[in-house]
Amino acid sequence: MKNKIFAGFFLLGLVALCFSSCDNNDIGKQRERELERLDLFLKKNNITTKPTASGLYYMETEKGTGDTIKVGDRVQILYRMWRIVADGDSSDVVDYNIDELGRWYEPLEFTVTPPSASSVIEGINEAVKMMQKGTRANLIIPSELGYGQNGSYSIPGFATLLYDIRIYKVYPAK
Repeated sequence: MKNKIFAGFFLLGLVALCFSSCDNNDIGKQRERELERLDLFLKKNNITTKPTASGLYYMETEKGTGDTIKVGDRVQILYRMWRIVADGDSSDVVDYNIDELGRWYEPLEFTVTPPSASSVIEGINEAVKMMQKGTRANLIIPSELGYGQNGSYSIPGFATLLYDIRIYKVYPAK
């Protein structure tokens, strides 16, 4: 009797291990495909910028003025966002605060925080700490600094995001 119970638990554990291994393989394959799309995008667009230690690609296009933004500062940013699609190209604009005539509106406002505590995706939180008021930059944000393996709204899991952001206003921490 004890052997049958033990065998049952052993079999149940083996089945659970098999299912979790299958999920991990699928997650690993999805991450691998994301990295392949990113590599293709970098090659197609002749991007030679090296990522930060976290994996963020930061390419400043306009230099701002004033102090570099710090943790605790409140900022307003203007942005456009795309994502990299299967062929290594970027998709249409997915999310933005710019109208069809190219006018910016409704800045996104948030307080800059230490890593993993932000109300915005970690890639943006990290990038603004390299910027000053008026700075404009292009960002390539891998999924682990974006919406992760689960995605969000119209953003699928394992999506590498492309951002064009500009620091509109900075309210220094007191």
